[in-house]
Amino acid sequence: MKQSFYGKLYSQGYEIGTDPAKIVKFYLEQWERLAKPVPVLEPMCGTGLNLIPFLQAGAVCDGLDASPHMLSICQRKLDESGLTSHLYQQNLEIMELPQRYGFILIPGGSFGHIYDKAVASQCLKRMREHLLPGGWLVFDVRPPTFLSIFGQDGLVDHDLVEYPDGSTVFTTGYWQHLEEGRVVRKWNKLERFVGNHLIEAETFDYHERLYDRSEMEAELVAAGYDEILVTKAFEQNSIPVDKDGMVFCCRSG
Repeated sequence: MKQSFYGKLYSQGYEIGTDPAKIVKFYLEQWERLAKPVPVLEPMCGTGLNLIPFLQAGAVCDGLDASPHMLSICQRKLDESGLTSHLYQQNLEIMELPQRYGFILIPGGSFGHIYDKAVASQCLKRMREHLLPGGWLVFDVRPPTFLSIFGQDGLVDHDLVEYPDGSTVFTTGYWQHLEEGRVVRKWNKLERFVGNHLIEAETFDYHERLYDRSEMEAELVAAGYDEILVTKAFEQNSIPVDKDGMVFCCRSG
């Protein structure tokens, strides 16, 4: 695998305890600031936490994800909301869609889950090739200073979550710091219990690559982006420092 993959159990619990309002607001503001370019594409759209608000704001917006489990939940939410979007199950590095877009977004640090640098570089190129002339890619990543917020190398931790269907999911996680701290890995084993009975289990191998600002800017230049603006996540017109995530706004020529 070259990116973190979301399985059935993890996808079902993905939104439990999640409040994406600040991130959604920021990305909608970026879209509005750029004069609402359309159509919109959200690669790595997951369960639709950002896709659906963009549709509700009036955008023509498509979604793409590698996980069929995440897309299934996203489609169900679209149906329940009476909204329409084209959803594609593809890996981003080999994305091949029937149209080009005015605005592509990857919020919430998801781009870092493509932890193989060669694959990440290919993803940046594929997205540029799917942008209309003058179109924008907006995404955020976290710098190496974020390493301290993750579990220490070798740490084992546990989590217990009550799912909406009444089952309980117990997770055991093992942390690793790879490539001299540039990639964080957490190997998870999820076990679903109903009462005292184990009924289902899966593994989730989480990875996230951390980027220096200059490193990501060089990757974007190599991928062919003409204009690169950097702001602090998720505040406009500020320079990323210390433990602030970085948002990159990149224009296709």
